[in-house]
Amino acid sequence: MFNFFEELFAPGRKHTSDEQKRLELSRVDLGIGDPHRGPIDLASGKVTVRPPAPDTGTEEPYAAG
Repeated sequence: MFNFFEELFAPGRKHTSDEQKRLELSRVDLGIGDPHRGPIDLASGKVTVRPPAPDTGTEEPYAAG
C-alpha cells in the first residue's frame, strides 16, 4: 500500500499500479469459436445472411372476405 506522501505527491502512481494489477488478472482469449460458422467472418471479409424459415402453418395469410 502507498503511504500518505506518495499519494499526495504522485497520485498517478496509484492509478498506474491499479491498472497494472487489473491487466495481470484479465486475459484475452483468442481463437474461441469457429470463425467460418458464424454470420461474420472478419478474416475473409464475408457475411452470411440466411433467409428466415418459411411458416409451415396451414392458415392462409390473407383470407378472402
